Amino acid sequence: MLTYYYLVLKAYLNKEEGQDLIEYALIAGLLALAAVAALTMMSGSLETLWNNLSAALGDAAG
Repeated sequence: MLTYYYLVLKAYLNKEEGQDLIEYALIAGLLALAAVAALTMMSGSLETLWNNLSAALGDAAG
């Protein structure tokens, strides 16, 4: 009887059905974190780019 419980517990612990989903979620989370970090470091450059683009579009329209 103890062997049966051991085998059931071992089979339960070896299940890998949801493992792929968790791995993909972790990868997506790390990519999002990297994107936020990169955008934070480039915020000054991006602000200048958008201001220049806005000014150029304003000059072209008016």
